[in-house]
Amino acid sequence: MKYLFPFFLFFAQELDVAGGNGYGDARTVLDQVEDPLERRAFEELYREEDLVVRRTKVSAFLQRFPTSWLLAQVYEAGARASFELDDQATGLYYAKESLKFLPENPLLTGTMAAVLANRGDRRRARELASETLRHLDRFRSPAGGNTRQWRAAEERLRGTAHRILGQAPAARATHPKNRTDEFAGSATCQRCHKEQWEAWRSTGMANMLRPVEADRVMGDFSRLEEYREGGATPAKGSHSEGKYFLDLRRRDGRADRFAVDYTIGSKWQQAYATKAPNGELHVLPVQFNRLTSTWINYWRMIDPPNSARSEAGDFHRLREVTSYQKNCAACHTSQSSEKGFLEPGVNCEMCHGPGAAHAKGAPASWSFKKVNHRDYVEVCAQCHAQSAIREAQGFPPRYQRRPYSEFSRKAFYRDGRFRETTFIIEAFERSACFQKGEAHCGHCHNPHPRDAGSNPTSLKFAPDSDQMCLQCHQTRYQEEGHTHHGAGEATRCVNCHMPKIMNSLLFLARTHEIDDLPQAEPVQRFGRQESPNACLSCHADRDDHWLARSLQAWGRPAGQSLRKP
Repeated sequence: MKYLFPFFLFFAQELDVAGGNGYGDARTVLDQVEDPLERRAFEELYREEDLVVRRTKVSAFLQRFPTSWLLAQVYEAGARASFELDDQATGLYYAKESLKFLPENPLLTGTMAAVLANRGDRRRARELASETLRHLDRFRSPAGGNTRQWRAAEERLRGTAHRILGQAPAARATHPKNRTDEFAGSATCQRCHKEQWEAWRSTGMANMLRPVEADRVMGDFSRLEEYREGGATPAKGSHSEGKYFLDLRRRDGRADRFAVDYTIGSKWQQAYATKAPNGELHVLPVQFNRLTSTWINYWRMIDPPNSARSEAGDFHRLREVTSYQKNCAACHTSQSSEKGFLEPGVNCEMCHGPGAAHAKGAPASWSFKKVNHRDYVEVCAQCHAQSAIREAQGFPPRYQRRPYSEFSRKAFYRDGRFRETTFIIEAFERSACFQKGEAHCGHCHNPHPRDAGSNPTSLKFAPDSDQMCLQCHQTRYQEEGHTHHGAGEATRCVNCHMPKIMNSLLFLARTHEIDDLPQAEPVQRFGRQESPNACLSCHADRDDHWLARSLQAWGRPAGQSLRKP
């Protein structure tokens, strides 16, 4: 059987797709290209209809702009042109290069599966066909494109993948929204699971949203006037008899007083919410960071320029962009709905499912011990996947994602790795540990540890992090022949394979893409700011030439990629 290439007509990344996060002015992909010459070259190659000329322009773009953050799209354009010209070898090369930067592209994986099946590489074709179906199920259709054209391309992709796998299409699972009376509340769980309940109560999840109590407030409201925006003081704090207030100055100089009714967060940073006259909660624009002991406007730090929610002087308008229910409740409260939520914080039933029937003697409807690694991680992803589209559905939730190509470049390094820790699940799902080793979050983390106060990341093996890896890998990987270091922190698995390169709440968190080994070529191509490297994070006085020589001495070619599609 000869498989037809499934994507001839559809452009995976239209030029007018929004690249912001919804809190600022609408921005397109090309708005984020700072160099006007790069922008013009990208537009020209993507709008070029002559396939031979387009591929020539792809080659010219790659030579002229080798560090562009649009490399995934440019390589894809080269792959598409090559496949349509029936130049399979060049098409496969460009497709593989594109997938190194953006692996989650069913248009490329599906077409590669067809090409490889025609070439007789059945094993790899089947792997890519399975991957294609997962991507089609996982991601919503691309924004900004022709819906009818996408549906036709998706149908061809699914049909080709199923034929390669020799299987009939399976019905998609649905999860009707649970009724309110199906939930029992966390207090009910305490009766039978007292030890787990007591441990959970001290975790960050349990305290994600709480009514204001003096012993829960991290911020020093008497020092709030030290916070500045553009040289001015937009906020003033006060507290009396356990009640806290925030005065925010409007653009015209007038001030509004808001009561602080809820705290949000309890570990590294804390935000505050006020209840509007209509009962809706709104998140105040300034937050307190415990690590630096300072007040900050967090939205101003992470949002695109001109973010509406970051303007302290506009908060009195209580718009949708500051609404807790619209923007935060899905992850910071339990069993939330348009009318409110059943319980503040993340309760037992957010992870274990509705428990009213179980509390009355019925068997538990969900068990982490009985599900595969993908379904396990899906439960964690309902909050820890930034790209998840959190539409109302029942437990266990399986949210679709926004295609990663639609996010601002701030979410990624130029080498393709995720930059922001809010994409921690997306990063982990790229790892070989997840894809091949079937690892899940519970292998390394305990959501209700006994030492939550001193173990804020809920690690199972906090005293000896190597034990996380040695669950699957042989002890010889602890030896100097593998680590190339005699002793100390440099011998720790996580310091080489999970370096601290993801932006979090004013600190760097460990990447969960779990690179197989630090590489020299991406650093040489993009620089250490856009391709941070574990070796150079310790040896900060060294350069990429030293890195390449050192890795070559270890027997690692300098040009080997971070990912191997």
